[in-house]
Amino acid sequence: MTKPKLLSRFYKKTAKTILKENYSECLSSAKHGLERETLRVDGKGQISKKNHPQSLGSALTHPLIKTDFAEPQVEYATGAYKTIEETMGELTELHAFTLRKLDGETLWPFSMPGPLPSEDKIPVGLYGTSKEGRKKTIYRKGLGNRYGRKMQTISGVHYNLSFDKCLLSFISDLRYKKPLTKETQSQIYFDTIRNFNRISPVLLYFFGASSLIDESFHKEDKNLSSYRKKTLYSPFATTLRLSSIGYTSAVQGKHPISVNSLKDYSYDMCAAVSKPYSGYSSISEKEQLNDHYLQIENEYYSLVRPKQVPHGDERVLDALMERGVEYLEIRLLDVDPFSPVGVEENRLYFIHLLLLHCLLSDSPKADRSEMKDWKANQEKVTWNGRNPKTSVQFMGEKWNFSEFIYQVLVELQPIADILDRNDSENGKYSKAWEAQWEKWNDPGLLATTISELDLNINKMSYAEFGLKLSQSHAQYLKEIPISLERMQYFEDMAEQSLYEQKKLENLEGSHLKKNQKPIELKPLNICSGTV
Repeated sequence: MTKPKLLSRFYKKTAKTILKENYSECLSSAKHGLERETLRVDGKGQISKKNHPQSLGSALTHPLIKTDFAEPQVEYATGAYKTIEETMGELTELHAFTLRKLDGETLWPFSMPGPLPSEDKIPVGLYGTSKEGRKKTIYRKGLGNRYGRKMQTISGVHYNLSFDKCLLSFISDLRYKKPLTKETQSQIYFDTIRNFNRISPVLLYFFGASSLIDESFHKEDKNLSSYRKKTLYSPFATTLRLSSIGYTSAVQGKHPISVNSLKDYSYDMCAAVSKPYSGYSSISEKEQLNDHYLQIENEYYSLVRPKQVPHGDERVLDALMERGVEYLEIRLLDVDPFSPVGVEENRLYFIHLLLLHCLLSDSPKADRSEMKDWKANQEKVTWNGRNPKTSVQFMGEKWNFSEFIYQVLVELQPIADILDRNDSENGKYSKAWEAQWEKWNDPGLLATTISELDLNINKMSYAEFGLKLSQSHAQYLKEIPISLERMQYFEDMAEQSLYEQKKLENLEGSHLKKNQKPIELKPLNICSGTV
């Protein structure tokens, strides 16, 4: 191993002050939230033909249990909690509640789907007859027409994190010589986003878990080869979910979105949601919301998003501009196939650790050339991250990928020590760091390698292995103790959401008609006159 080089100029003054003035509580304090997507499958591992179960509530109005693209694609969204343990606890309860309500179905354990029917037989989400419900369905039809319904069945885990105001104020004073405002807070988050994009290949390597696919998903690609029994794979892949055959878009690549500042981000996003794209002009107005590069802001595919909670029917971008960035949505996590709830706790500790490094480090502005490097790094690592010869670009410099991972780990370790100063007995951040160090030292511990090995040992196809795992997870979740009070709480929430949907539909007097007018989106206030 060559002598380590600093990946970026670390804020030595920041680190010293944190240690000297005991800012470690500010450093570790945050709010955490999780979203997990998964497909309901029947006893043969086929995606469910049943509608979203009424026992789970309304996919339109339920605050915690929704659907993503497809009608059988469940999406969980926890609340925001001060500890990762609380967040994981609610996610686990939501899974346990669901498995007690499903009739003969289980939850698919991988990001990449199992056996799929033809495109036209994959049902998009149904949300009722209200204006908001119809908008959601038409938006999903648009996604299917633009990217293919099979691609939209890919599932992932999103980790939402909001830094403590104490830490943000400290960074604002140190970096900008100003008290914390919504403007400086947003800039701190965008600084963090740029650094996250620079070192995100490390997370693609450690947490990628999708090197295998069923042949019904995608057959023709020079990078894919047969593995066994209707199973395809790429031998050095980490996460096909985020590769060129996964959750990516060449069209969106024509319209890069700057992350240098909230102003630059909003300007580019305004253009993307306002400018027609000729390739989409032939799609019927009933089959998409519009023919723009992006139908709405949330269609944009990125590994991390700046977020602010919209109020009522407020547009996402208007909420950001009005109140600034409130939290980051980390979108690159594959579903962990060996976790019954799709994510392992120590992964979240490690990502929090890495985000703190991104926050505390210098973050130069990124030009279009560097943004192209980020995309190129993603494509290299998703397909060839386990190849020892793979290289990545960082700030214009070429790195051997293994050495790059090593250097990031070296720089993260002191922060883990600081975070665990007041919790030396458990040492959660250090243990999370050690788990990734072991994966770097032994690639046999990666989820991709373990999945491939399991298929060989058990002489199973990807579909058979996925079904076996889903059934094992279902049995585990059904046996998790959940109090009568909590069961009643979730049942009441489901019933209330059904009531809220019906109330909304009755209030609007919405009824499906043959000549119903197309949905018109609320205009973006900040975009008027800018594009």
